[in-house]
Amino acid sequence: MKMTTKLIITSILIAVISAVTLFGCAGYEVNNGRGNITGIYIRSEMQEADRAIEVARQAGKDKDCPVEFKAAEDAKNNAYDVFRSCRTEEGVALAKKAMEKAKALCPPRESARVVPASVTAQPSDTDGDGVINTLDKCPGTPSGVAVDKDGCPLDSDKDGVYDYLDKCPGTPIGTKVDKDGCPEVIVPAQKAAPAKLCGPTVLDIKFDFNKADIKPEFHNELNKVGNFLKEFPKAKGTIEGHTDNIGGEAVNARLSKRRAENVRNYIIKNFGIDAGRIATKGFGFTKPVADNKTREGRAKNRRSEANFICE
Repeated sequence: MKMTTKLIITSILIAVISAVTLFGCAGYEVNNGRGNITGIYIRSEMQEADRAIEVARQAGKDKDCPVEFKAAEDAKNNAYDVFRSCRTEEGVALAKKAMEKAKALCPPRESARVVPASVTAQPSDTDGDGVINTLDKCPGTPSGVAVDKDGCPLDSDKDGVYDYLDKCPGTPIGTKVDKDGCPEVIVPAQKAAPAKLCGPTVLDIKFDFNKADIKPEFHNELNKVGNFLKEFPKAKGTIEGHTDNIGGEAVNARLSKRRAENVRNYIIKNFGIDAGRIATKGFGFTKPVADNKTREGRAKNRRSEANFICE
């Protein structure tokens, strides 16, 4: 019975002491454990500093003024370190300073003061056209010239030439004009007439060794002859083929004939020339124009020429 009475008395004393600690001691609150401080209760200043840092963080001040924010956070952490070392009052004092730093973070900057323009200043119109300089899109317009609302000279016929420079006012819209505003005189291009290719050697086509194929580089040369024959329908003539002296006489005769015929066929096919107007003849190596003893000379002899008569 006595033991039970003692336990009851002890429990009542503990409850009374706890109540006194919680409600009778100003400046204490329940410990949230954020500062690694042991015990159920902790000085409120410590956790107020911690809360001030978090409020600043939520407001984005850790990004707006990161250097100052880190200094405030370090001050708070230092206060907890001192508090944990049993220097309670010193830690509380440091926590108060950390809280003040957190609340003072990133003060708003003073807005730039706008200085109103002087009420006595008058807008300028340098060229005297009635449009002030700040609105004038054509500054420097000669004095006395009629202008639009933008300060630009009038262009009544919309030809791109200002009225005061236009020597042909009233030109229909869309008409192409010259620098004076007058309609441009367009001279039709004259079609160049094909050259009259009459006489011998009006064509000079070269061939590779032992070949009768016409190389693309000579198409323009053949086109001149084709256009000439179309322009002068009574002209007629002979396409000649020639070779160098390498190979037998009969072989070269046939090769020169093929060269002449290939040239004739190209002209007939591409320009619709009557086949009866063009004859062919192969001379083999009987009519060289250069020395067949050299490579350069033989290249010049592998050719096709033409001779036309113009009536």
